[in-house]
Amino acid sequence: MARLSRRIACAILASPFSIAPAFADTTLQYQVAGEKAPQSLFVKDGQVLIKSAGGDGELDILFNRSRNAAFLIDHRKQAYMPVTEQRVAELVSQVQDVQPLLRGLGEQLKKVSPEQRAKWSDILGGVDLDRITAKSEDSRPIVLAQVGTAKTQGGYACSKVELRQGGDKKGDICLASAETLKLPAGDYETLRAMLLFSSRIAEKAKGVAARYVDLGPLPTVNLTDYPGIPVELHDASSQQAATLTLSRVNSDVFPPGVMAIPESYAAKKLKFW
Repeated sequence: MARLSRRIACAILASPFSIAPAFADTTLQYQVAGEKAPQSLFVKDGQVLIKSAGGDGELDILFNRSRNAAFLIDHRKQAYMPVTEQRVAELVSQVQDVQPLLRGLGEQLKKVSPEQRAKWSDILGGVDLDRITAKSEDSRPIVLAQVGTAKTQGGYACSKVELRQGGDKKGDICLASAETLKLPAGDYETLRAMLLFSSRIAEKAKGVAARYVDLGPLPTVNLTDYPGIPVELHDASSQQAATLTLSRVNSDVFPPGVMAIPESYAAKKLKFW
């Protein structure tokens, strides 16, 4: 998650939000360690828009809860790519078939000049040979464990959950309730749905394939049994280690059309290269 895209409903909502609107216009801003600009998430009507994902001003991610899909919106190419669990599973199967061949070629191309290496990448259709030949990440499952209550930097009361892989601690997450964050029930449920969707995508895109699918700043561990929204995250579970802190929650009114893919943009199939 170093580039952070370079990469769920809960019963506690039943009482506290009986008089709150189901949906609103909600903005969450996360501060990423080492990044100047915050990462903004906009929530409205069952969708989450991640603007300038990973600090890339030309890339947005739109999650649609009712469609159980995300869309990578590339403003440079004026195109968008749907991300579904079925499509990721198909691509993972393809990568597994060609990975040995590409890895062997990538190892051989380490011996040539950067210019020649770039030419081979273009010949192969844009394959990122550095990713293909990168050392595989630890494939052991990430296990979560409740460790108590803490106060985050933003002042939100939250429950701390540790991430462990084997016997090693790989980080921790502090989760705050919808009531603490003053989130409308529908917006909270939409954020939770995105968290679970991201974790299922990550589960399907294991190994080398996982390096090609990054759905934004929130953790991709399975939080099914741990309600709440992350307000602080320390993650060292992969090569994409990062620290993330929720800095602001606002109820803003979004301009019309902000939560939509531009009509002129062309649909393209998701591919790893």
